[in-house]
Amino acid sequence: MRIRINRRGWAVLVGIPVFLLTIAAAFMFTMFTSSAQASTDLPSGPATVEVTVIPGDTLWGLASEYAAGYEVNAAMNHIEELNSIDAGVLYVGDTLDIPVLSN
Repeated sequence: MRIRINRRGWAVLVGIPVFLLTIAAAFMFTMFTSSAQASTDLPSGPATVEVTVIPGDTLWGLASEYAAGYEVNAAMNHIEELNSIDAGVLYVGDTLDIPVLSN
């Protein structure tokens, strides 16, 4: 059995692969000629101070003592985030990063 293809069939048969190759070539050209570059600078986070937990320390106490300029509840939340603290539990000897306002 012989298959016959008309002009429209040839256009589709040849046109679709040519179209896809053109899109791929344009994408590759754009990728390699782009002037966008990643920054080598590390992102700067909030200024922090390192504090070692001693017996009797609480998250509230550390936040109110060291995080001057911050609202205490917000500072407590930030300390928990920075140090991956679950349920506000502190362990003696742990070193915590506490956010401070830099001038």
